[in-house]
Amino acid sequence: GALKIGAEFINQWFAHAKCYVSDPTWGNHIAIFENADVEVGKYPYYDKETGGVKFDEMVAFLKTLNKDDVILLHPCCHNPTGLDLTHEQWDTVLNVIQEQELIPFMDIAYQGFGEDMDTDAYAIRKAVDMGLTLFVSNSFSKNLSLYGERVGGLSVVCPTKDEAVRVFGQLKFGVRRIYSSPPSHGGHIVDIVMNDETLYNQWVGEVYAMRDRIKAMREQLRSVLESKVEGRDFSYITKQNGMFSFTGLNPEQVAKLQSDYGIYLVSNGRMCVAGLNTNNIEYVANAMADVLAE
Repeated sequence: GALKIGAEFINQWFAHAKCYVSDPTWGNHIAIFENADVEVGKYPYYDKETGGVKFDEMVAFLKTLNKDDVILLHPCCHNPTGLDLTHEQWDTVLNVIQEQELIPFMDIAYQGFGEDMDTDAYAIRKAVDMGLTLFVSNSFSKNLSLYGERVGGLSVVCPTKDEAVRVFGQLKFGVRRIYSSPPSHGGHIVDIVMNDETLYNQWVGEVYAMRDRIKAMREQLRSVLESKVEGRDFSYITKQNGMFSFTGLNPEQVAKLQSDYGIYLVSNGRMCVAGLNTNNIEYVANAMADVLAE
């Protein structure tokens, strides 16, 4: 909902602008913006050779873009790679965005699963402190386990109160055209949790417990793979954040995992690390090691 409303607004008021997404990104990002008749391009991000971020290439590419082009960014727990920028890298990217007069669209769906609630929002707060105009879409589907309720929001940070009022009015018109009024049940749950200190603290503690469990699964997966596969560096697995990992497996290896071991990954090698647990981690890791060794 938040992405769709933002995309429709961009198409209406910045019709000449293109939206650039990371290569790769969450597949639905492209579909949502194209469905709103916004032309979509890609900026360099994932380096298959190193398992890291093509940061220099990313920055160089951003410097070639036009005023008011939209840059879709993942503030934390990049989907699908799990690779996040450092604070210093974010500072550089945001400076380029400011210099080029680009419009950042921050999509934060996994706040709390990276480092912590505050650190995961660093890029958003830095952009606001710099006085940038930006869009922020957030979701509580994962970190509040409200996947079936689709609770989230769209925020637009504007330079003046007058502009914010006018933007809000246009966003409401957009909402009216698409779904008129969102379901209230999930929103009420979020409201109760956020405004009760005891519940809020309990929620944050539970999110951090989920974060720590996912990190522990990453550590164990890396450990087994390094013990089974010689001459291969698997440190990228523990450098990634959030629910997902780019495993480095190719489509043929993913297909073999499925056919021979009953293990399902996305064809590009993305794994949902949250699906690992103490009962299946050894089986999955050993299967991956077997496939990689062939």
